[in-house]
Amino acid sequence: MELELTQVDYTTVGLTASNCLQLLPASSASGSGADRNGSRQQQKVVVGDQDGVLQVFSMKKDELQIHFKTLPHDKIASVKLGGQAGSVADKIFTAAENKVRGFNKKGKMFLAFETNLTENIRSMFVSGSDLLVCGNHVYNHYKDCKEHGSYLCGDAIVDVAALCPNNTSRLITVLACSGRVLRILEHSRVRQTLELESVPTVLHVPKCLGDRLLCGFADGKVVLFHINLSISEVKRETLVEDTENGSAVTCIGTYDLSGDGKDELVVGRRDGTLQVFTMNSDEYQFEMECTQIYRENFNESISSVQGGCVGANNYAEIVVCTYSGRVFGLTTQCISKSLSDSNKRGSVNMAPDASSKLHKLRAEIYELEQAITRERERYQLSTQALSTGLSAIPMLPVNDSMILCQEDATYSLTIELPTPIEHVLLQCDAPINLIDVEKNSAVVSFSECDKMSGNSLLASYRCQSNTNRVDLKFRTVEGQNGTLQVYTTPNLQPKCCQLKRYSIKPLSLHMIVHNLSDEALSRPMNVLVLKGAFSQAEMHNWLINSIPEIPEKIYGNERNRIMFRHVFVGTLLICEYGKAEADFRSDNISTISILKDFITKEATKKRIKLEITTNINEQTIPGLIKLIEPKIAHYNKLTKDYQILQALIDLDIRNDEEFDTLSEEYRQLLENQRDIEMEFKKQPTILNRIYGILTDLYIDKFKFKGVSVKTKLPQLIELLDNYKYDELVQFYSVLKGLRRFLVFPIVGGVQNDPAGIDPAGLHDFLFVFHDDALARFLLDLHVHATIDDAIVIDSLHYFVHVASVVDVIVIVLSQTIRLVRPTFLYRVDGVADAEQFRVRAERRFVRGDDTGLDRLAGADEGGLRGKQTIIGQFVMDNLVDNYTSSLIHCMKASSYDGHHLTLHKRSPY
Repeated sequence: MELELTQVDYTTVGLTASNCLQLLPASSASGSGADRNGSRQQQKVVVGDQDGVLQVFSMKKDELQIHFKTLPHDKIASVKLGGQAGSVADKIFTAAENKVRGFNKKGKMFLAFETNLTENIRSMFVSGSDLLVCGNHVYNHYKDCKEHGSYLCGDAIVDVAALCPNNTSRLITVLACSGRVLRILEHSRVRQTLELESVPTVLHVPKCLGDRLLCGFADGKVVLFHINLSISEVKRETLVEDTENGSAVTCIGTYDLSGDGKDELVVGRRDGTLQVFTMNSDEYQFEMECTQIYRENFNESISSVQGGCVGANNYAEIVVCTYSGRVFGLTTQCISKSLSDSNKRGSVNMAPDASSKLHKLRAEIYELEQAITRERERYQLSTQALSTGLSAIPMLPVNDSMILCQEDATYSLTIELPTPIEHVLLQCDAPINLIDVEKNSAVVSFSECDKMSGNSLLASYRCQSNTNRVDLKFRTVEGQNGTLQVYTTPNLQPKCCQLKRYSIKPLSLHMIVHNLSDEALSRPMNVLVLKGAFSQAEMHNWLINSIPEIPEKIYGNERNRIMFRHVFVGTLLICEYGKAEADFRSDNISTISILKDFITKEATKKRIKLEITTNINEQTIPGLIKLIEPKIAHYNKLTKDYQILQALIDLDIRNDEEFDTLSEEYRQLLENQRDIEMEFKKQPTILNRIYGILTDLYIDKFKFKGVSVKTKLPQLIELLDNYKYDELVQFYSVLKGLRRFLVFPIVGGVQNDPAGIDPAGLHDFLFVFHDDALARFLLDLHVHATIDDAIVIDSLHYFVHVASVVDVIVIVLSQTIRLVRPTFLYRVDGVADAEQFRVRAERRFVRGDDTGLDRLAGADEGGLRGKQTIIGQFVMDNLVDNYTSSLIHCMKASSYDGHHLTLHKRSPY
């Protein structure tokens, strides 16, 4: 069933906030707009705007009649209806700054109440003699204008609602908080906290129900909650899942539009979409099937929706108010049929003289034109050279939001102005990737960025005429933080520009979670421990600047604990911090590395000395690869299918005979051409994004060891292109020389059993590396401290097998260090036996500890002489055959205190 609604414009007011429109019950109604006979009576509309004007109007014979209108005052943040318990809610309550005012339906103010809030009221709820008001973080409960309780919330409070189970005097308060939770309060104390998948945006309590609650979310969902009397168990059911655009829900309404006794669900969204759904139950039972029967986009954010009867008796309609102040109705009355058949019952009563109505419209237009002319002349006089007046345009309010989308790990940015937008300029000093948005009709152009300027993005969007909202999507790169600056130019004279700044945080793809399963908590974790002279508030501030969604404030001196999940990979981050100490645990090495770098930098700015301890767990790497494996396999296949599909399209297959000659796989690709192209178009660079995460993991893993592995990245990319789990895991751990030291003990000229050697008593070691950086890293460490993280080679035969990838050999003999590049040893032409190898080695080593050198070369008559030939043969076969250089780079210790070695470089031989 499709619902047919006709739009009827009523009036235009100033800018409006969410839930600033209400419908007064009809005089003969019980609150639903219907009298005892079931017929619907016309209702009055109450609307408050950000100019501080509250007005009540109704429609009579298709003409707008204003019943009362207040003078401009403070911005109205909320408009609610109330009344005595058990009576009709016909009293109007408005919230502006920290004040609440009450009006009757004739416009007489009967209440002017100043709350004790130190911040402006953002949301309000009225239930009988109970008044609930909320600022950003404070909730206050007043009963008969006397404070009854309060609650201080760490998260920002988005909306508030109250439930009265079984229509009793018991009052249960529900707070929707930006930290992805609903907090259920009774007597101003939290009874239960419900974790949510997304950020709640609006709450709605259906009429005559004291235990049901509808909640709209930033990801477009609408969820029904059933709160029982004990509040011990809360049932929930998702009624609406908007998978098409995922725009945030801004308002919710319920009303019986069809007259069958069952309410329809009305949902308004930030992108201007309004939807109507049927529900198969009139008591909001669970397992309901919601079917969409109406959908329309009105091109600007919808701030309020109400169901009732305004335009004509007996015709239900939806009254809508937009952000810019447009108030219009969507009526079930079919205007075209009424015009053609005026004698039909229920038809609209058109003005008897259409020409007089047209004359009034022309008179109104003429008055507006005259007013514009007068204002233009006054402006020109005030800006003349001899005038003391200044040309200035007041700050335009910007309705903006930046939301992290979990489905595709992107940010959605919406910019909306009350006037048409001419163009939008983006400037960012962090690398972000803009994504095409289907509903964005603006023309985008990019400018090349100068690296010296610090800009990573310069882009502009040129909007079409009468566009007052721009929707953008972009991807961030974790580890790259900065500021996104958006310059919005409205289509006004003289020209002006509005600047908005948005922080791109280092861990921008993390979201808060409140509960983790035992399986998640049992994952292997990497640990970062920070100790220093910092307070808990300082650490909290550092985390706010590094991770999204952290509450602005913390209360109490207890150790704080916050948990996060990576929206794309699924890895975890657990933060526990207090005064002078902070512990961070994550199963992603890159997360630990990014957090360590950022906090260290912030602490350095404040000259706070930190003691940093890290514990990198090797087992976290296979777990992370397993988490991201489905994405690698899927998008690898998608990319290859897309490439093959393009080649098949180039073949220009024109008939069934040619099509049948293809293999089954290729035929399926052509049959699924549309789906493959659409999916690839949505995520054209997602495979590169996955590769970037895994290469960053590889780099960060060895970064903690002080080793650069950028030369190994091409091999990693090749492995990812031909993905196999076992090979990829092996690649992360196979280069043990970059992570562990290959140690061969040489004591007294005789090889000893490694198991029986005391590491503290060793003086002569053979350290084998894959990279110069690790050799330099070792020289800055305590010599004996490396033994705990070493593989002790028990045989030179084993050394021959593992050394085929060796680039650097460091020989530690007593207090002398030799640094040898096997790939630059010397020309081996004519080296026929081990003796010649020993002699040439002696010539090219810088003379130092001759005893140790002889011991290495096999000059002693000890047990190593039998191994000498193996060393010489290894050099000839594996290293020198491909190189003709004969240089030996040596480094010798100039001082040694038993723990540290100070080196100076000597000239090559």
